[in-house]
Amino acid sequence: MAQMYHIEKLWPARSEAELLVFLTEECLPYWRSQGFEVKVFSRVAGLGDAPVLLFTGMERLADIDDWPARAAGTPEGAELLAKLEELVDHLQASVVMDVEREEA
Repeated sequence: MAQMYHIEKLWPARSEAELLVFLTEECLPYWRSQGFEVKVFSRVAGLGDAPVLLFTGMERLADIDDWPARAAGTPEGAELLAKLEELVDHLQASVVMDVEREEA
């Protein structure tokens, strides 16, 4: 389990179902093949402020520095990110730390 998580709150441009299928069937397998610890969540019964949450695990804040090369450093990765941008109307990101784990 990661020490920290980068969380992106995503609001779909069109359909939440379309965004979830794209994330789970195309993005997650690719990102995981690139070494990311990543999960997607959707809100239940309209509770929460964003319909879709994308959690990416990290051990330290500096892990973000190599993400562009890992996420979009191949033609497939760049294509996935371009399509993701089309499917998302608005996003908001934050980083949270697990307070029960000792700092690395």
